[in-house]
Amino acid sequence: MGESEEPKPKETPSSGATSPTPPTVNPDRVGIRMDVLDDIISDLNDNPELQRIFGVPVSKSLVVVADNNDLRIEDAGLKELTEEEAKTFLTILDEVIRSNSL
Repeated sequence: MGESEEPKPKETPSSGATSPTPPTVNPDRVGIRMDVLDDIISDLNDNPELQRIFGVPVSKSLVVVADNNDLRIEDAGLKELTEEEAKTFLTILDEVIRSNSL
């Protein structure tokens, strides 16, 4: 490699795509940056519909569940949700996660 050449991004076996991967990150594990998790929590806490369902702060009624290599945000079961509340929660949660994804 010449002096002007940049190092090529590392190819991860799970995705087949090339993207820069820090050498300490195992590409076979699920991870989320803490700043992104903080943004997700803030967006959930700031949502008026979720405040109506769960109270303030919303995050006090939610948990992150690890299932093998899958991380999920779920309600903590502190309150029995109606079918409509559960649907609203999942819709808003999906929107918040997608808006904070790269």
